[in-house]
Amino acid sequence: MSDMPVMHSAKPLSVPAAVYDKLWVKELIVSCPTIGGDAEARVFLQRFRTVGDGAEEAPEAPTVMTVPGILSAASSDPDMAEAVAAIMRYVLKEAASQGIAATDHPDPSVPD
Repeated sequence: MSDMPVMHSAKPLSVPAAVYDKLWVKELIVSCPTIGGDAEARVFLQRFRTVGDGAEEAPEAPTVMTVPGILSAASSDPDMAEAVAAIMRYVLKEAASQGIAATDHPDPSVPD
């Protein structure tokens, strides 16, 4: 059986190359490996583009960056201090709601 004949269009449709011009924080891992030590974050940034009503991820692995010295930075950067305080308040709230942490301690950031 022969193949269906192929024709050339009189008006070709050109689709420009996809441009993935946005970054999405796909994963954020904050760790503090030692009690009383400093924390760091590993951030996975995924490129994507808007397509119709949705989004399309770039066909590549996310870019991984490290943010070291989070607690050290909080002592001199008001934005970082606010972010750390907000995250810790939320972690305490969630831990308390799950029966893991007590909220009646006078200073939950200081162990007994």
